[in-house]
Amino acid sequence: MKNLKDNEIAIQQIDKCLPQTHCQKCGFVSCMPYAKAIVKKKTTIYKCEPGGTKVVEKIAKITEEEIVKTNIKEIPPELVYVNPEACIGCALCLPKCPVDAIAGAEGFLHTVIVDECNGCGLCIDSCPVDCIVEKKRPKHIPWTDIKAENSKRKFYEKKARDKKYKLENRQDNLEHLKRLLFK
Repeated sequence: MKNLKDNEIAIQQIDKCLPQTHCQKCGFVSCMPYAKAIVKKKTTIYKCEPGGTKVVEKIAKITEEEIVKTNIKEIPPELVYVNPEACIGCALCLPKCPVDAIAGAEGFLHTVIVDECNGCGLCIDSCPVDCIVEKKRPKHIPWTDIKAENSKRKFYEKKARDKKYKLENRQDNLEHLKRLLFK
């Protein structure tokens, strides 16, 4: 990859072959920053656990790297479930899910939208009563390229919504301070 245009193309190609679970197991907040770091030679091609060997081989072909390490972790995306007997409706899991695959509201039982769950597991540690558990993804609900694309879209939609919400809150706080200061 010699020029900026080639780098941009490589980043897009790598991002497209990543599973889009946004699990952060690679050490990056989502798949795109990981793809950028690979192209900039700031990380290795071996960090995508959910992608495993298949993804490493695709990335190696794009980057023209020789695969040196063959003992890659094969950890396909799992699913998470909420135990309805234990859920207290605290809603701490909702903001942790990068793709809004958890349905519920504060004070109510939560559930995982199984067809949208990317298996990242980021919600698990947020539960104060340990009612969220990881289970093996059933064969009839595989992680597909279509689900990866939907996961990517939902991830960026949530990110944009969160950013807008933060900006609105800042504006509201600023207006409140102005009212207090200039009464």
